[in-house]
Amino acid sequence: MVLPPPVRAFLNGEDLQEKQHDAMLFVTVGADGFPYKAMLSVGEVVALDESSLRMAIWTGTQSEKNALTAKKATLMFVWEQVAYDIRLQLERIATLEQLTLFAGEVISVKADKAPYAVLDSGVRYTLHKPGEALVRWERVIAQMRLY
Repeated sequence: MVLPPPVRAFLNGEDLQEKQHDAMLFVTVGADGFPYKAMLSVGEVVALDESSLRMAIWTGTQSEKNALTAKKATLMFVWEQVAYDIRLQLERIATLEQLTLFAGEVISVKADKAPYAVLDSGVRYTLHKPGEALVRWERVIAQMRLY
């Protein structure tokens, strides 16, 4: 399955300052059958090509445990007025700075637009210390591209 061009542009690891407020939901399913979400930034996800992503998940979290066990997740976000659900097959590739790095092979992409409404945004946030976060994100993205 191929990532649409707008998704690849959003997840290209560039222009982080302009994208710093946009969060993505990384959804896994636990052994109890319930979904778990982690919120990822553009500094924790990078598209390597049209069908491969790299994600950095905080080590020791339930989402990391679920991803290691099930080896599947869905990445969800809104970009340019479209809601995307990207199903991924996961493989752990490394640990970096209290983050577990995963390779994600795209299984499917669902893009939703409502004919009766405009999606203004998905999850948005404001960083407490954007300068520090942006420097860390650039370092993490550079490392994810190495694997």
